[in-house]
Amino acid sequence: MIALFDDNYAVPACSSVGTSCSSGQLLDGKAANREPNPPNTLDDCVDGPYGSYHGDESIDKITVAAVGEGQLKTGSLAEITAIVWAWGSGSADTADFYYAADASNSTWVLAGSRPAGGSGLRALSVQYTLPSGSSTQAVRVNFRYFGTQSSCSGGNWDDVDDLVFTVAQTEGVTTMKPNPVPPLTPIESTICASIDAKERCNGSLEGSSTLCEWKTGRGHGRSRGRSLGRGGGRGKRSDKGPGKGPAEGCYPALD
Repeated sequence: MIALFDDNYAVPACSSVGTSCSSGQLLDGKAANREPNPPNTLDDCVDGPYGSYHGDESIDKITVAAVGEGQLKTGSLAEITAIVWAWGSGSADTADFYYAADASNSTWVLAGSRPAGGSGLRALSVQYTLPSGSSTQAVRVNFRYFGTQSSCSGGNWDDVDDLVFTVAQTEGVTTMKPNPVPPLTPIESTICASIDAKERCNGSLEGSSTLCEWKTGRGHGRSRGRSLGRGGGRGKRSDKGPGKGPAEGCYPALD
């Protein structure tokens, strides 16, 4: 089932029960470029102000679907799939998945997080058990650059979107268990050398600390070479070569 934009919720919504609910084209891009009806959230959370379409991070589509046969119903297993666009190599991008038992009172519960795992268009999924509660429920995807697990990270390149859908009310709970979501692996400071945009480098917050910092290499004396700039394109080649002194660029903050 393809959602329609709902004026009351101000997000895409499926008003009847089905085996799945998809945002279709209603979340394609982000507020900074081409997303219709931004911010497409049930609360005050908004997208970051930066980003070109399919150059920087965005959520293109969210789908929630019943796992196995049957409709979306309380107590049964469902899978949330987000089609996202990852910046550069994707190694700094992560999708956080949340659900709410009542779309009119969206208390977000974490279903899991998935690293982008590659560049460009990616399909990321988590499973969860549909909770008892309202017949109108919601899911959220928070797609972030660096940062920490959050339903609303608020980073400059981040994109956050919600999808409302209808579930059938049933008694009992499925015996099926959601596929486990592996814990996130901390992003290492070795990623800094691949960042060739100052605003990207200085926005590399991992946890409560800055992972990378834009600075002169202070005696590193190494060539920055060509690396990824904003939009995944090639950065400017450094004028400094090996043995010619430190190069300005993105380095580990504690280096």
